[in-house]
Amino acid sequence: MIYPALPTPFDAAGRPDWGAYQETMDRLAGQVDGFLIFGSNGEAPLLFPEEREEGLSRLKPPKRFLVGVGDESLTQARRHQEAARHAGAEAGLAYLPRFFFAQLDEAAALRYFEGLAELHPVWIYHVPSLTRTELPLAWVERIAAIPGVVGVKDSSGEMARIVAYDAAGIGLPVFTGSAAIFAPALIHGAQGGVLAAANLVPGLLKEIEAAVASGRLEKARRLQNRLWPLARLLSRGGVTLLKQAMRSLGIPAGFPRPPLPAESPLFKELSPLLEAFKAEGYLV
Repeated sequence: MIYPALPTPFDAAGRPDWGAYQETMDRLAGQVDGFLIFGSNGEAPLLFPEEREEGLSRLKPPKRFLVGVGDESLTQARRHQEAARHAGAEAGLAYLPRFFFAQLDEAAALRYFEGLAELHPVWIYHVPSLTRTELPLAWVERIAAIPGVVGVKDSSGEMARIVAYDAAGIGLPVFTGSAAIFAPALIHGAQGGVLAAANLVPGLLKEIEAAVASGRLEKARRLQNRLWPLARLLSRGGVTLLKQAMRSLGIPAGFPRPPLPAESPLFKELSPLLEAFKAEGYLV
């Protein structure tokens, strides 16, 4: 299953543009299985709670969807989780609080996810490149046993973790957040990806998924290698590069919220890749 990690469009004044957000979802809907709203590429930490709630009240996702709900306290995260529940999300997606992460222990992590899961289903979100924290695998195994914890999104890009989830038999769907390891993750038990690249080349990701599912692993390897340069650049350029790429395709992704830059110096490397994908019929 493939979910694009949707960007939140902001206009030139830094205001969310919910009409552009809806247009982006509608354009992608026929090529993906669901959506992630207010994840990392959605610049969730830069949104006020009231903006998140307004967006969820106004957006009408045409497919199933997850909502990012992680925050720096359980009280804040529960507010986001309640809004996600009210909007009809299949689940929230929560990273552990990061500012005081050094003071958290396993018991605190369990309390955090228990407090979210009692409101609505929740996924564990591991994204160390942004949170600067490592979620121990032993904690994941314990958190996964909490009723109402229903999935894992691992954006570390570490195949060892994907294999560890599979080997441990944690009993939850695992989705990778790294397009760079999409095919290997599927081979090692992941059920899909929640990916920035799905905003640009959902057709290529679907081909990889189908190749793995049908046992055509050589084709999956070849397509994964085709995806690699795009995955590498998006990982380096983040939401700034993703939005610039989408704008270049006429998708109303808007601009990042300041102080994030409006444009990326990596776009000059990405642009020829987009042209090649366009010629191959892979662009959204």
